[in-house]
Amino acid sequence: MIPANDKSLPKQPVILSEEQFLQISKLIDALRGKLNSRLILFGDMDGQLIAKSGEIPGLDASIFSALTAGDFSATREIARMLGGQNSFKLHYHEGIQQHLYVAAVSDQFFVSVIFDPSVTLGMVRIFIKKTLEKIQEVIESASREEEQVSQLIDSEFKSLVRDDLNKILG
Repeated sequence: MIPANDKSLPKQPVILSEEQFLQISKLIDALRGKLNSRLILFGDMDGQLIAKSGEIPGLDASIFSALTAGDFSATREIARMLGGQNSFKLHYHEGIQQHLYVAAVSDQFFVSVIFDPSVTLGMVRIFIKKTLEKIQEVIESASREEEQVSQLIDSEFKSLVRDDLNKILG
């Protein structure tokens, strides 16, 4: 039997409501404004692009999101090779014309920020940290809502089964 708190078990995917999607979209729009960044992506670790703010001509945001998720997958394996307890929650790539800062939001999502060298890394880290905390709150509210719905459905299902069994068995 596998213990209930075994971290090797796959996590249930978080399903965001339209309201939660809009909240996250507003947060990344605000972050883009604060950092004057060119593009911000919010995606899941499976590579699915969920929301974006900004545009870079010629850049396919969906492909970029998939590659970013692959980057996290590769670094997860590197972390495992370095001792299992290591975990890389952010990636920073410094380029000549633009920089990339990618941070994990829980184990299921990430935020990618593409910005130019005129923005200091310290400012990027501060604003991203605050934004990630707010996004995490939105994701946790989605998880709580899913749990409540699941419990309601489970209790209703149990009640229906019990009632039907009582009818059948007398």
